[in-house]
Parts: sequence; C-alpha cells; structure tokens
Amino acid sequence: MPTYTYKARDMDGNLITGTLELDTLSSCVDSLKQKNYYILDVKEKVEKKDIFESINSSRKVKVKDIAVFCRQFSVLINAGIPIVASLATLSEQVENKRLKKALTDVYEDVQKGKTLSESMRKHPDVFPMLLFNMIEAGEVSGTLDKVLNEMAEHFEKENNLNQKIKSALAYPAIVSIVAVLVVVFLVTNVLPTFVGMFKNAGAQLPTPTLILLGLSDSIAHYWYVYLGNIVLLIFVLLRTIKTDRGRELFDFLMLKIPIFGPLNVKIITSRFTRTLSTLIGSGIPLMESLSVVEKVVGNTVVANGLKKAEEEIKRGNGLALPLKKIDIFPPMVIQMIKVGEDSGSLDSILKKTADFYDSEVDTAVSQMTTLIEPLIIVLLASIVGFIVVSIVMPMFQMYNFIGQ
Repeated sequence: MPTYTYKARDMDGNLITGTLELDTLSSCVDSLKQKNYYILDVKEKVEKKDIFESINSSRKVKVKDIAVFCRQFSVLINAGIPIVASLATLSEQVENKRLKKALTDVYEDVQKGKTLSESMRKHPDVFPMLLFNMIEAGEVSGTLDKVLNEMAEHFEKENNLNQKIKSALAYPAIVSIVAVLVVVFLVTNVLPTFVGMFKNAGAQLPTPTLILLGLSDSIAHYWYVYLGNIVLLIFVLLRTIKTDRGRELFDFLMLKIPIFGPLNVKIITSRFTRTLSTLIGSGIPLMESLSVVEKVVGNTVVANGLKKAEEEIKRGNGLALPLKKIDIFPPMVIQMIKVGEDSGSLDSILKKTADFYDSEVDTAVSQMTTLIEPLIIVLLASIVGFIVVSIVMPMFQMYNFIGQ
C-alpha cells in the first residue's frame, strides 16, 4: 500500500506534517478534509534504494524461483494453511526482490477479496501465463493443491531442461573464448618477436608467415576497428531479433541449423507436449490450452503454426492434422496425438510423450557435447598448427642459409 506525505494547517493555523498509508491519493485527500485540515501539499512517498537493492529488484524471476515458489505454496496448502496466510509466509521468505514485491501485492489483493489467479494476472512479467491459467482452473475445480503440485513438477522439469542446455553450451563457449584470447595474444605479442629476429637475420619470410604478420599488424594497430565491428554486429543482431520478421527468421534458423536444430526440435516438442498435457489434464479447453502453449513454447515459427492450427480446429478438424502441417513435430508425436484423440485420453498420451522426449533431450545434449568437443579440438589444432608452421618455416630457411 502506498504511503503519502502531507503538509496542512489545522483550524488554528498550526502547520501539521505527517504520513498516511492509503490506497489512492484521493483517499488521502478525503481523509485530511474529514479532519478539517487546510491542505498545502500531498504527494506519494518514494523510497530511496541503494544501487544493490535496485539491481536485486530488477533481477529477472527465473524458472527456478517459480518452481521453488510453487513447491512451497503446494506444501503450505496441503498442510491446511489458508491461501492468505500462505502468501504472507512466502512473501517473507522469498529471496528474489521482484518476486517478493509481486507476492506482497498479490497478498494485499487477495485480502481485499480478489481471487488468487486474478491477482497474479496483474504481474505477467513475474508469473508465467501457464501458472495463473492453471491456478484459475484449480480455483474453479477446487483442486488448487493438486494444481500447485503439478506446477511445481512442471517448472522443476523446465528448470532441469534449461540447466542441461546451459551445461552443454558452457564448455564450448568457455573454450572458444579462451582460444580466441590465446591466439590474439600469440599473434600480437609472440609472433612479432620472432619476425623481428628473422628480418635481422636476413631470412626471406614465407607466405604463411607474411599472412600471419599482416594479421598481427592489423590487430595491433586497428584493434578498435575489430572491436567496434564486433560490437556493431552484436547490436544489429539484437535489434534485428527484436523485430517480428527478424525473430521469426532467427527461430527458423535455430530449427534448421546442424547439430543444434534437431536438439531444439526435441526441446520444443518436450515443452509443447508437457505443457499441453498439464493444461488439458486440469480441465482447460483445448482451444484455450493451445492459446497458452503458443505463448510459452519459445519459438515464433511453432507459435504461428499453432495459431493456424487453432483456426483449423475451430472449423471442426482434430489436433493431429493441423500439427502435422507445421512440419516441425516428429511423426511419432503426431501419431501419438491422433491415438490420444481417438481414445479420449489425450492428456495421458501427451504426458507419456513428454516423458519420452525429456529422455531424448538428455541423450541429444550428451551427443551434442560429445560431437562439439572434437570439433573444437580440431579447429584449435588447425589454428595453432598454422601459427607454429608460420614460425618454424623461417627457422628452417635460416638453418639452410647458415648451412650453405
């Protein structure tokens, strides 16, 4: 609840200052008028934050934070603790400042009589759309404890998936960065020393050495040009990705690029089937479920395909055929969905499919790591080999010259 500071004079003309905690500025003004105060100034009090608090409050709410919140909320509800008391407890112990602020607002709204899902919808940048849609279904069906438990499991799996992907990409990224720094150091600091020695000895430099020497001089004298171009390239890419067309092109390439493409397809398939299974299993209609899934699937190409699938379903078609037209999901998924529709057990079929592709993602991540490591080694060996050859060749020429 906001705090307002005021300056006013009473009936005797005495200056009075103070603070009031009320919902709105008009409520604060009405309260002062009821006391027969002549109002001089009223404004909302803004709390000053230090730089560390500002950084913490702007920190993004991660999937892990949401998973922990759902798990703790589920435990409290299952223990018979009322929703308001549970929210009060959670808002006190949550570490993420942004999530803490959102939970405090939700707690206040629920106290005023609003539903939990309605209160959470006010914070779409904190709570995922999937979460407050599922909570709404749980409130309607009276199974909030079950829904929170399912959401905890869902976001825990999502967090595990994200961690596996980060772990798989961390090694190649770190090795590549270190390799680039080492090569730049060799080219700009070590190579010129040898080249100076060769020139003083009167040796004729071979082509590989001249190429490397030219690169060395270029980096040493025009490093700011290279750095500027790298920064400009990153800036242009980020701006392009933020546009609708640029994002769609980027997402399309992420589905087709070698090595990473097949992995992304499996990740999207796992996320799609698991989310849709959770929504349908909680009684949310298929059309509404697809509308939620398209916003959490994480790929605009697939999201646009799901929008077209919704239009076909409205015309009376099933889910399997429209999904097949997206041309992203594996044939097994389409077939499993068709079986689920025919048998009336779509939610359980989707859950089994999600479990299968969770294990497929694990295997794909391991295979990708196994494949990338030798590729990086070969690339580094080629670069270092070229540098070594560029240094050794003039040495042999000097040796032959001395021998003659």
